[in-house]
Amino acid sequence: MKVRTVGNSTTITIPKDFKVAKGTEFEAEQLSDGSILFKIKHRNPFEGTWFNDDLSQIDVTSQAEELDSEWN
Repeated sequence: MKVRTVGNSTTITIPKDFKVAKGTEFEAEQLSDGSILFKIKHRNPFEGTWFNDDLSQIDVTSQAEELDSEWN
C-alpha cells in the first residue's frame, strides 16, 4: 500500500479483499513504534433517530378469547 494525496487529505487504500463496506468509520492510533492501528469505530446504540420510530404498545388482552371460569 502507498500513501497518496487526494485534495487536501492524505489517504491510504484498503484492499477490496478485506471487504470493508463503504462509509465504515475507523479510529486511528499511532503506536510507540510508529505503526498505525486502524480500528472500526463502533456505533453508539443511543445515537440516531430510532426514538422517532413508532414505539406504541398494543393491548394483547383485547385479543384474548374469553374462557369459562373453573369457579362457576
